[in-house]
Amino acid sequence: MIRAIFFDLGDTLVAEESAGGKHLWEAELQKLPYVDEVLQKLKRKCKLGIITNTVTSTEEHVRIALRRVGLEKYFDIILTSVDVGFEKPDERIFLEALKRVNVRAEEAMMVGNRLSKDILGGNKAGMKTTLFRWNNHYPEKITSSIEQPTHIIKSLKELLDIVSEM
Repeated sequence: MIRAIFFDLGDTLVAEESAGGKHLWEAELQKLPYVDEVLQKLKRKCKLGIITNTVTSTEEHVRIALRRVGLEKYFDIILTSVDVGFEKPDERIFLEALKRVNVRAEEAMMVGNRLSKDILGGNKAGMKTTLFRWNNHYPEKITSSIEQPTHIIKSLKELLDIVSEM
């Protein structure tokens, strides 16, 4: 059973290019298709969080950006690499997220668009992982078993079926 789902931010919940090189709190972010519908349904079943690598943005900056597009309300926790001092794929950022929501790794899933960051890190921490491949911004290839995602999706809507089956 999945009790917590963690998401990457850029190109997983919002289009990366919508930041346009600006700070998150300044950018006019564009949500990806089905984000609200999926998060609303998942929020009823489990805890939701964001684990994101940032250059200068803190949790508060990410919250401001999410609030502007109506997404902040869905998330129980938001961890940025700036705040915790570790970047994905370092498993410590994932373990800190698990600790904050009081969920064991085998009861959690990481959803992201990068094999080398989201999937590798989630797998190293013992989570289930879902690679969200909706575009070709990161055409990474699986090079080892530790980079193998549990699931691969092309639409966030597919996540609803995956979670209901677990």
